[in-house]
Amino acid sequence: MKGRYLLRGAGLIVLALLLGACASSASRSLLKEDYVAMTDQELLVYYDQLNEALAKEEGGPSGFGLGLGLGVGSGSFSVGASQGMYVDDPTVELRNRRNQVRLELARRGLQPAGEVP
Repeated sequence: MKGRYLLRGAGLIVLALLLGACASSASRSLLKEDYVAMTDQELLVYYDQLNEALAKEEGGPSGFGLGLGLGVGSGSFSVGASQGMYVDDPTVELRNRRNQVRLELARRGLQPAGEVP
Protein backbone atom coordinates (compact mmCIF):
# COMPACT_ATOMS: atom_id res chain seq x y z
CA MET A 1 0.00 0.00 0.00
CA LYS A 2 2.73 2.49 0.98
CA GLY A 3 4.77 1.50 -2.06
CA ARG A 4 1.91 2.44 -4.38
CA TYR A 5 1.62 5.93 -2.86
CA LEU A 6 5.37 6.38 -3.05
CA LEU A 7 5.35 5.38 -6.71
CA ARG A 8 2.50 7.80 -7.50
CA GLY A 9 4.22 10.61 -5.65
CA ALA A 10 7.49 9.99 -7.47
CA GLY A 11 5.63 9.93 -10.79
CA LEU A 12 4.03 13.31 -10.05
CA ILE A 13 7.39 14.79 -9.11
CA VAL A 14 9.00 13.58 -12.32
CA LEU A 15 6.08 14.95 -14.36
CA ALA A 16 6.37 18.38 -12.72
CA LEU A 17 10.10 18.51 -13.40
CA LEU A 18 9.62 17.52 -17.04
CA LEU A 19 6.97 20.20 -17.57
CA GLY A 20 9.29 22.81 -16.09
CA ALA A 21 12.12 21.72 -18.35
CA CYS A 22 9.92 21.94 -21.46
CA ALA A 23 8.81 25.48 -20.63
CA SER A 24 12.36 26.72 -20.07
CA SER A 25 13.62 25.07 -23.29
CA ALA A 26 10.94 26.95 -25.26
CA SER A 27 12.21 30.20 -23.76
CA ARG A 28 15.80 29.32 -24.62
CA SER A 29 14.88 28.65 -28.24
CA LEU A 30 13.30 32.11 -28.45
CA LEU A 31 16.53 33.68 -27.22
CA LYS A 32 18.50 32.03 -30.05
CA GLU A 33 16.56 33.96 -32.72
CA ASP A 34 18.33 36.75 -34.63
CA TYR A 35 15.74 39.51 -34.35
CA VAL A 36 17.82 42.08 -36.29
CA ALA A 37 17.64 39.95 -39.46
CA MET A 38 13.85 39.51 -39.21
CA THR A 39 11.36 41.26 -41.46
CA ASP A 40 9.04 43.81 -39.86
CA GLN A 41 6.17 41.31 -39.66
CA GLU A 42 8.41 38.57 -38.21
CA LEU A 43 9.71 41.02 -35.62
CA LEU A 44 6.18 41.92 -34.51
CA VAL A 45 5.28 38.22 -34.17
CA TYR A 46 8.54 37.57 -32.30
CA TYR A 47 7.75 40.39 -29.86
CA ASP A 48 4.35 38.79 -29.16
CA GLN A 49 6.02 35.39 -28.64
CA LEU A 50 8.41 36.94 -26.10
CA ASN A 51 5.47 38.46 -24.23
CA GLU A 52 3.66 35.11 -24.19
CA ALA A 53 6.77 33.29 -22.93
CA LEU A 54 7.20 35.87 -20.17
CA ALA A 55 3.56 35.50 -19.15
CA LYS A 56 3.97 31.72 -18.91
CA GLU A 57 7.20 31.99 -16.90
CA GLU A 58 5.78 34.61 -14.55
CA GLY A 59 2.48 32.76 -14.16
CA GLY A 60 4.15 29.51 -13.14
CA PRO A 61 5.77 28.65 -9.87
CA SER A 62 8.81 30.70 -8.99
CA GLY A 63 10.66 27.77 -7.53
CA PHE A 64 10.13 24.17 -6.60
CA GLY A 65 10.89 22.23 -3.47
CA LEU A 66 10.18 18.66 -2.47
CA GLY A 67 9.31 17.27 0.91
CA LEU A 68 8.97 13.77 2.26
CA GLY A 69 7.36 12.86 5.54
CA LEU A 70 6.71 9.75 7.57
CA GLY A 71 4.15 9.68 10.35
CA VAL A 72 5.33 8.01 13.52
CA GLY A 73 2.72 5.91 15.25
CA SER A 74 0.00 6.40 12.66
CA GLY A 75 1.90 4.73 9.83
CA SER A 76 1.15 7.50 7.35
CA PHE A 77 3.37 8.62 4.51
CA SER A 78 3.23 11.90 2.59
CA VAL A 79 4.98 13.65 -0.26
CA GLY A 80 4.73 17.41 -0.64
CA ALA A 81 5.82 20.17 -2.94
CA SER A 82 6.35 23.84 -2.24
CA GLN A 83 7.06 27.02 -4.14
CA GLY A 84 9.88 29.42 -3.45
CA MET A 85 12.08 31.97 -5.16
CA TYR A 86 14.61 31.22 -7.89
CA VAL A 87 18.15 32.30 -7.21
CA ASP A 88 18.51 32.94 -10.95
CA ASP A 89 15.27 34.34 -12.36
CA PRO A 90 14.61 32.72 -15.76
CA THR A 91 12.60 35.73 -16.90
CA VAL A 92 15.56 38.14 -16.77
CA GLU A 93 16.94 37.08 -20.16
CA LEU A 94 13.47 37.14 -21.70
CA ARG A 95 12.83 40.66 -20.38
CA ASN A 96 16.20 41.84 -21.67
CA ARG A 97 15.50 40.39 -25.12
CA ARG A 98 12.01 41.92 -25.16
CA ASN A 99 13.54 45.32 -24.37
CA GLN A 100 16.06 44.90 -27.20
CA VAL A 101 13.29 43.94 -29.60
CA ARG A 102 11.20 46.90 -28.43
CA LEU A 103 14.13 49.21 -29.26
CA GLU A 104 14.49 47.57 -32.69
CA LEU A 105 10.78 48.05 -33.31
CA ALA A 106 11.09 51.75 -32.40
CA ARG A 107 14.14 52.10 -34.67
CA ARG A 108 12.09 50.71 -37.55
CA GLY A 109 9.09 52.91 -36.68
CA LEU A 110 6.88 49.95 -35.80
CA GLN A 111 4.33 49.79 -33.02
CA PRO A 112 3.37 46.43 -31.43
CA ALA A 113 -0.36 45.66 -31.43
CA GLY A 114 -2.14 46.77 -28.29
CA GLU A 115 0.48 49.35 -27.25
CA VAL A 116 -0.18 53.06 -27.34
CA PRO A 117 2.63 55.27 -28.68
